[in-house]
Amino acid sequence: MVMKLDENGRVGILLAEKVTEFGSRYNNHARMLWRVAPIQSMVSLLCTLIGAASTVVSMIATGRLIGALYDVVAHHSGTSSMWMWFAVFAAATLAGQLQQAAAALTNPRIWAAYRVRIQDLIAEAGLHSPSLAPLDSEFGSDLKTVSDGSRHWLFRFGLTGTWSLLQTRLVALGSVIVLLPWRWWAPLVVAAAFALASRSMAGWIDNILDTLWGAPPLGRKRADYVARIMVEPGSAKEIRLFGVVSWLAERYADLWDTATKPFWRAANRRLRPFFIAMMLMIAAIGGSLALLAYDAYHGRVSGASVTTYVLALLALEAFGPQGDSQSGLVRVTGLLRRLAALRESIGLPALSSAPGGPGYDAIDAAANVHFDNVVFTYPTRSEPTLRNLTLHIPAGQSIAIVGVNGAGKSTLIKLLAGLYEIDSGSIQIGGRDVFNDPAVRGKVAVIFQDFVHYPLSLRDNVGFGALDHRGDTALLERAMVDAAGADVLDRLEHDWDTTLSPEFTGGTDLSGGQWQRVALARALMAVRGGADILVLDEPTAALDVRAEAALFDRFLDVTHGITTVLVSHRLSTVRRAERIVVLDGATGHITEDGSHEQLLALGGEYASMFNLQARRFASAGPDGDDLDGNDL
Repeated sequence: MVMKLDENGRVGILLAEKVTEFGSRYNNHARMLWRVAPIQSMVSLLCTLIGAASTVVSMIATGRLIGALYDVVAHHSGTSSMWMWFAVFAAATLAGQLQQAAAALTNPRIWAAYRVRIQDLIAEAGLHSPSLAPLDSEFGSDLKTVSDGSRHWLFRFGLTGTWSLLQTRLVALGSVIVLLPWRWWAPLVVAAAFALASRSMAGWIDNILDTLWGAPPLGRKRADYVARIMVEPGSAKEIRLFGVVSWLAERYADLWDTATKPFWRAANRRLRPFFIAMMLMIAAIGGSLALLAYDAYHGRVSGASVTTYVLALLALEAFGPQGDSQSGLVRVTGLLRRLAALRESIGLPALSSAPGGPGYDAIDAAANVHFDNVVFTYPTRSEPTLRNLTLHIPAGQSIAIVGVNGAGKSTLIKLLAGLYEIDSGSIQIGGRDVFNDPAVRGKVAVIFQDFVHYPLSLRDNVGFGALDHRGDTALLERAMVDAAGADVLDRLEHDWDTTLSPEFTGGTDLSGGQWQRVALARALMAVRGGADILVLDEPTAALDVRAEAALFDRFLDVTHGITTVLVSHRLSTVRRAERIVVLDGATGHITEDGSHEQLLALGGEYASMFNLQARRFASAGPDGDDLDGNDL
């Protein structure tokens, strides 16, 4: 007896867990609808109830109207009843049409608000950590998958189809009530059979969507990559010139087929319960219709009722699988579940915004920089990139960081900006810790070599450096001129609202050198906005050596008095910096430190690299077009 109770208890617990999971899934969706568009959601819910009621009433009126018509034709009586039921049928049909029109007005607004809210939650999760480390991990991959899923057509279809699916289910519930006077158990059996088939299909679809739109395995990632490079502009030239289009198409088909075969085998094995449920559903609806025909034949059900009952029995199909509407809703609720789990994994509320973080306060102390015994290892590597690195940069000094490829120059800059957390040691700006004090994060302006080309207006591309001054055209123009970008302004006829992308009507693209000047102007705007440390991590690498040297010289002039950090392979362009340090990749710390003249006199690694580049510059001719320094 105790064993039996234990078994029942376990079954009860499992059932409760399933019910809780089911309720939580749809509860999240309902709460999100209420949060983003409460008025529109209430209107849509009201329209849904009216639509369901009008359909059920129309179903009853149809049967009664047919019965009244029969009486009129056969017995020449019941004319008033016929017109009454005709009026009821017409009113129900009109109500259904009106509610559809109202729903068509509210659904797009709900969709837009819902979509924005989801993106806000995704963005908050992605930007929650000041470090880039989470985005380089499985968390970043999962977050991108959720973001991509929120833009999929099925997600939108599920969201806009929420109300129609609910209305369909309510019509089915009303049909059960309509059928109760006939044989109370018959509609329950049919509804249960349809619901079982629907649940089986939903589970199968849920498994497919979770697998296909979840974090892809390596094979699918490779297939997706091949598919992507076949259509991206960046790879368009080479794949055509090398004639690899057909090979890539075949490669994609092979990779996709290989990656998805195991999945479909597993998915097909899960179809057996669904087929069993479908057979039960067919038997239930077929048996009910046969029983209704039997009762009608023996006069137990009137002709008018037969029509109504047939329509009601067929309407019970709404308890069954609903195709794309149901698949879309599964997509919506599944994405909400995964997004909630991702947010909770980093300490954020599941589906509500976290309180705003602290702003960027002013730093009272001078913006000096101090690296103290810093050790840093990338998450994907076992050996440290920087080992016990110590470096002090006084406030207002211009310093250049040089070294061979892979020495860790860009790594050092990313740590200064707080984009990765260090293994040990400390990094301070103005005496305040970079990783523990959010105030210092607004004091560093960095332009990387792979700076972003925003497909937005010129005003935005420059004004992003200091959003508070984005509307100050005079200040924006001064930043562009200081960044040697006067030619960009002339080309755009000083139209700051020109979109810098040919993908948009009226937009245009810039050359590589012009984009670099825009990025440098953005950095100068950051200085205008309060940044005390300016970092240029090889943003001018695409320029020739003379153009880069001239630009750096101008930059050092306009940023005089600001702590400026320059990173470049071309040593001739950084010689004007007040101080130059050499970062050694083998040891992971600073090996030489001094001015250009001091390091040349030292005759160490810097002198060797500088003399090598000088000889190459001389052999390249007066323009130095072949000199880039990237072979160091």
